[in-house]
Amino acid sequence: MLLNFNISFFVLLQRNLELMSMKKSILIVIICFSAFSALMAQKVGLVLSGGGAKGITHIGVIKALEENNIPIDYVAGTSMGAIIGGMYAMGMSPDQMANFLKSDEFKYWSNGEVEFNYIYYYRNADPNPKIMEINFRINNLDSIDLKSYILPTNLVSPRQMNYAFIPLCARANAVAGGDFDKLFIPFRCVASDIYKKEPVICRSGVLGDAIRASMTFPFVFKPIVVNDRLLFDGGIYNNFPVDVMRADFKPGYIIGSVVANNPRKPDVSDIIMQVENMIMSRTDYTIKKKEGLMLRFNMSSVKLFDFTKVDELVKLGYDSTMAHIAEIKARVKRSMPVEELAEKRSEFVKQFPVINFQNVTVTGVDSLQRRYVEHVLHHRNETFTQKEFKEAYFKLISDDMILEVLPHANYNSSTGYFDLRLDVKTQDHLKVLLGGNVSSATSNQAYFGLTYQNLTEYAQSAYIDGQFGKMYNGLGLGTRIEFATQNNWYLKLGLVLHKFDYFDGNRLFYIDNRTANFSQREGYGKLSVGFPVTMKGRLEFGLGCASLADYYVQDRTIATSSTKEDESNFLVGSVFGRIEGYTLNNLMYPTRGHNYTSCFQLLGSDESFLPGDQPETSESDKFDLWFQYRGKYERYFPLTKHFTLGAYSELTFSTRKLLQNYTVSQIQAPAFHPTPHSKTVFNGAYSANQYGAIGLKPILNITKRLQFRNEVYWFVPYKSIYKAADNTAYYSKPFYSSEFMAETSMVLDFKIASASMFLNYYSASVSHWNFGVNIGFLIFNNKFLE
Repeated sequence: MLLNFNISFFVLLQRNLELMSMKKSILIVIICFSAFSALMAQKVGLVLSGGGAKGITHIGVIKALEENNIPIDYVAGTSMGAIIGGMYAMGMSPDQMANFLKSDEFKYWSNGEVEFNYIYYYRNADPNPKIMEINFRINNLDSIDLKSYILPTNLVSPRQMNYAFIPLCARANAVAGGDFDKLFIPFRCVASDIYKKEPVICRSGVLGDAIRASMTFPFVFKPIVVNDRLLFDGGIYNNFPVDVMRADFKPGYIIGSVVANNPRKPDVSDIIMQVENMIMSRTDYTIKKKEGLMLRFNMSSVKLFDFTKVDELVKLGYDSTMAHIAEIKARVKRSMPVEELAEKRSEFVKQFPVINFQNVTVTGVDSLQRRYVEHVLHHRNETFTQKEFKEAYFKLISDDMILEVLPHANYNSSTGYFDLRLDVKTQDHLKVLLGGNVSSATSNQAYFGLTYQNLTEYAQSAYIDGQFGKMYNGLGLGTRIEFATQNNWYLKLGLVLHKFDYFDGNRLFYIDNRTANFSQREGYGKLSVGFPVTMKGRLEFGLGCASLADYYVQDRTIATSSTKEDESNFLVGSVFGRIEGYTLNNLMYPTRGHNYTSCFQLLGSDESFLPGDQPETSESDKFDLWFQYRGKYERYFPLTKHFTLGAYSELTFSTRKLLQNYTVSQIQAPAFHPTPHSKTVFNGAYSANQYGAIGLKPILNITKRLQFRNEVYWFVPYKSIYKAADNTAYYSKPFYSSEFMAETSMVLDFKIASASMFLNYYSASVSHWNFGVNIGFLIFNNKFLE
């Protein structure tokens, strides 16, 4: 009996204990669930609108939240909001983001300029006065597609931007494995598919592509293709992705930063506002009070592209957020101490792999073109650094054969290197070039050119062009073949036939008639081989031959309408070597960069003279062999935002003997003509076989496109060429004389060409003062001896 009682007691006790344990477990579960729910309720999502440069304000919002220990658990943005949100999600601090937006790097890719150190001059074609071009693509013999590039499809060149997103995004994307939830802060951004007319939510993939697509404002930036979809700015359909934040992350509290408004009624003079009204859908810029806080800003004084106002905009965002900090803290009980956040950010960034590349895949081109691209890279079977790739990338895009290169870097965890994929688009085969110059003087010019180019294993191009005007007429024909080997080199052949006419009627000659109204005709060919010298220069060797003819009257005082011109003819051969570098930002009126040329020539010529009054009996011949060196150096120093100082120097040394008379000796001597106007006149006082010249160019940059330009030059011949009584030439004493030249001009650069109004002064001239206007490009083929 007692045994049965004991057994019953222990069974009852066990049941009670089991029940108590169950209740305890349930209580623990309830407590944990409550704590977890409370924790989830504290999750904070930050939503950033688009708005161009105004979006820099978002950095100040983030800065204020961080300094007050407010956690940011998720971030979503559109357009500029995608850039700021993406950088934050990659582990950049507010100060780092602000410094990046103030850097030259951001300035380059936001305005399309190529970095100065990566301008690859070796592939630059000879300059021409082109203003517009019309392109043709030949798909086969039966199909020619006509494309016109008279009007650009985008205002900002994508060449710098295409590269920029690799160093900016590739490492963070590698850590996250392409999953935007695994970034330092889980991230979303929005792009727009204009074909399907719907927003595209970017949750994974290539982070740089997602941000790039989200910020591609139509007509400003070039769209990109992601997964066979042409994507534009996300603001077209959703400029404030608070709905994406709710759906994807379900945070307990949302902070919205809005720097945009729905398009207002467009003004007839505001093209940007008109475009916005045409393409932008209306966006709901609201957050209900119960789910979070909306921050709005007074941005009336900030324009869409005011990217220089970084500090001002960051302060605006910071101050506005600080005014709401107490309200935010009342709703968000969780905190993220600054020290803990910095440690977390540091741990994430420490995982970044070094950007080194190994495998390269080239798409968009055929097998021969692919081989050419791989030769330019020089790294088909080797690893190479980010710096080496950057240099190779800018070499590729400097080629006229290459329209665009889209690089993608994907991290390969098995090798520890990035695999590089290059999507290459080639240029069209045929180009029709149109241009010239409109002038108030005799230098009105019309230019027409036709260029054929083809990219196979080699880069091949051929051209024919012509210039037609009163002062200058020219015809050029040439070809160039580039060999992309371990040591790049090209072979170039050029043929030129042209004529210069200098007019006494325009008061461009000397008042003492030391030179006469005359014409120069040249026909020549040059064959050369060229090599790159660093990124900014090239070395060229070659040979050439020419037939030169000068037609002139030696004594204008006795000349009549029936006076026949004297004629001097030259057959000239040349062997030459030239080293040159060029980084100037404008062909005619530069304000930045440098230009240097150093040319050595060994020349031989046979001179024949045919006087106009005795054409049948007085022909004479004279052979000469001489050496010539010509060097020029030009550089511009930006001293302040609005002031640039240019420096110029030129040195010429020729052992050529004086020719059969004074006039032709002066005509054939090397000439100093540093300004556009001086190239259109003949001024014998600025010609000599040996001379030095220096110049200074104080330039006031009134705006980015408008400059007030001043140029002063001092020309010092070693020995001036003078006229004897019998019309022969003789040398003066060394450094017997010097001349002065000055010019002031107002220049408006409108990208495709320049317009200038100038006033100049020559110390030796029939007309010391000259005034004129030029619109376009005043660029001629080089003379054979230049």
